[in-house]
Amino acid sequence: MWAVGSRALKSLNSFDVLFVIIMVGWIVSFPLLWIYARLFPRISDRVLFWTNQGFNLAPARVRSYFFCREFQRIGGDANVLSLWEDLAGYKGLADLKMSRGRRTILIFRAMLAAIHNRAGIVIAQVPLYDIVALAYLKILYPLGLTIWTDFDDWLFDTSMDGAGAGVNLRDIIPLHRASAKGCIVSSLLLQSEMRKHFRRVEIIPTFPDAALFHPGDNSRERNRNDTVVFSWTGTFLTEHNVEDVLFLAKVLDSLNDERVLFQVAGDGHYREQAKRGASELAEDLSVSFMGWIDPESMPDYLATIDVGLYCLISRTSYTASKSPTKLFEYMACAKPTVSTNYGEAARFVDHGETGFLASDFEDFAQCCSRLLDDPELRENMGRKARAKIEDEYNIRSGVRKLKEIVLS
Repeated sequence: MWAVGSRALKSLNSFDVLFVIIMVGWIVSFPLLWIYARLFPRISDRVLFWTNQGFNLAPARVRSYFFCREFQRIGGDANVLSLWEDLAGYKGLADLKMSRGRRTILIFRAMLAAIHNRAGIVIAQVPLYDIVALAYLKILYPLGLTIWTDFDDWLFDTSMDGAGAGVNLRDIIPLHRASAKGCIVSSLLLQSEMRKHFRRVEIIPTFPDAALFHPGDNSRERNRNDTVVFSWTGTFLTEHNVEDVLFLAKVLDSLNDERVLFQVAGDGHYREQAKRGASELAEDLSVSFMGWIDPESMPDYLATIDVGLYCLISRTSYTASKSPTKLFEYMACAKPTVSTNYGEAARFVDHGETGFLASDFEDFAQCCSRLLDDPELRENMGRKARAKIEDEYNIRSGVRKLKEIVLS
């Protein structure tokens, strides 16, 4: 127990003064918290999906909320604890802009909520500043609590905004390793990296709920003169998102075909930058920025499109490690896709069968042109993509594996 605590404190040596002062307060109050924790013994097979984000962000929505819901469907005892929504009452898209003191109080409240929940297993989705609470919980319950960390993106250089000056995920990996039994990741690159830090690393992609994302009404007869909707869905939280959308706008503009309608569904800090760029770079293309679509409404929206686009222009560890959530959602809705032949997408798309993989601008343009001109190809490819989701790439298969892992 004290070895875990010692390693935890060593990992905090670059945190700011206020944070350290409050941590000292926690240490001083440790005897009282230890006694209090004894009032809430752990229930060994109860699982708590812990996230510092909320339902509106895809990682938390799928890997915490949807995973929990599926866990319950297959007979598991599980709940979600969202620091944003359950404790801070925040349902926005961007990160909380809190003072360090308020965020530290949030961490303390999260720890108490986990104590009251009595879960014997915690699956923590991308814990950053909140890893402190998890480490403290492990000290309080050295034998009755098992913690798994869950990463779906390459976040090693992500700053822990509000928790400590100049501290990022890479700095606190020792704290993760000291607290957690192992690590769950969403991609091969993350698995390879995390094996350097954890003795046990399991891979579970961010598969969709095939019951939620399903084919819409395809009874309408299509012909070659109909408008064809090419869609990109996502968030504009980084300039990489802008880069991807502008690339796709130029690709579709190069087709020089009035049947093409490019719909962009998403919101975020950089949305207006993408909107301005698209109007400047693709003057003749019909582009519609749809804004934010409520996650519960996304399946209905995807039923209205014809082709799903998944694009990663920047070749970085971050993009290579991403599990292609939006690609899986297109496929689940029986939509043909054109995807970057890079990163995780290449593992899940059978080129020419369940979608197209494109390596460069010309490839993207050629694949989009084929789908534009051939309604039958779109239908057949979408049907095969849906079958792949039903047979292999669905949340039920992923969560069954997760349940075996954490209950073993």
